[in-house]
Amino acid sequence: MKKIFFIILMLTVAISTNLPINAQPLNIPARAYILMDFKTGQVLCEYNSKTPLHPASTTKIMTGILAIEYGDLDSMVTVSQSAIDNIGLGGMHIGLIAGERLKLIHILNALLVRSANETAYIIAENVSSSHQEFFDLMNKRAKELGAECTNFVNPSGMDNTSDGHLHVSSAYDLAIMARHAMSLPEFREIVKKTYYTIPPTNKHDEEIFLNTSNQLLFSESKYYSEVTGIKTGYTDRALANLVSSAKDETGMELIAVVMGVEKYKDVFNYSQQLLEYGFKNYSLTHVLAQNSYAETIHVPNASGNSNLDLLVSEDFRCVLPKGTEIKDLSFEKNIEKDITAPVYKGDILGSIEIKNGQQSLGKVDLIATRTVEQKLSHRSSETPDNTTKKSIPKRILNGTIIFLIAFILLRITLKKISRSIIEKNKF
Repeated sequence: MKKIFFIILMLTVAISTNLPINAQPLNIPARAYILMDFKTGQVLCEYNSKTPLHPASTTKIMTGILAIEYGDLDSMVTVSQSAIDNIGLGGMHIGLIAGERLKLIHILNALLVRSANETAYIIAENVSSSHQEFFDLMNKRAKELGAECTNFVNPSGMDNTSDGHLHVSSAYDLAIMARHAMSLPEFREIVKKTYYTIPPTNKHDEEIFLNTSNQLLFSESKYYSEVTGIKTGYTDRALANLVSSAKDETGMELIAVVMGVEKYKDVFNYSQQLLEYGFKNYSLTHVLAQNSYAETIHVPNASGNSNLDLLVSEDFRCVLPKGTEIKDLSFEKNIEKDITAPVYKGDILGSIEIKNGQQSLGKVDLIATRTVEQKLSHRSSETPDNTTKKSIPKRILNGTIIFLIAFILLRITLKKISRSIIEKNKF
């Protein structure tokens, strides 16, 4: 009996020891969640992250991306009746009126700060020639970013269907879309706002004051210093969703997605719990220093020293589980083939990929430390001795010509002098 108990105990220890940290689900009662490093896209923790679910208004992350990438934010736009009609039953709106004129940047702020449904359709109508064209563009852009479980049939996130196709996305897809969105300065600046004010328009004599729908922006934590965004979402079918992000004093920034929470207020607590898990268990580690030595290569056809050192082009920092040492990582170098002179200082001649086990943490370019000139080939097979020998007759010929010219000029001069003397004697 003791032997059986010992075997079970050893198996339990072995299994728990070999479980990677990102395989330990947290006690978060949600349909799905994920925690991702903003810089590298490394997944730190996940549950059901690639299951298609209803995204609700987190859809507006993609709508905002397209407004920035394809729209002119300073342009004036007109609110259409179609945009008003597509708010949806119970959908969030800010009371814009058909025919109202305002800048696209105000529409984008209302979309991301207050989650107004009519603004999603205003953006769609000003970026594309039809609603369907915009939906197709949403799906195309999502796939370009790596989303595999996403199908958008509207720009606002309402739970309607189109030709039987559901409006779905996944926690992982929303995280990678949010990661790209947060790389856009205009998007990042907007989603951290706690309020926004739209100036008076041709239909509103007074300003429209908008409070954020993201209550996490008002939270505080001892594990991170700032909440940086991003987007809320709720429908009866989707339940409560939140895509959020935060950073600490070291600059480490994490993106959290929580989907399918029963009570709306709880999604903010669970998102904070997920973010705090990341900051408690991971840290930003300086792995490679800029200009540190990486490799020495041989450069064929070089003039002089053919050995060339390659250096790391920039500092590389990444998020690692606390306690991980740099020696635990692997570094895979990829040097370009068929490198020949000339090579110039700063040329990119390869890269180095940093891995933690099988997971890639990122790549850094490798650059040349100096210029390597090309070795010049002789244009003639003649040796210096042969050249010298062939130049001697040429020198003799040139000297003879110069002597003859001088002799002729001397004789002409003497003749003129002689004639002058003779003519003087006659008188």
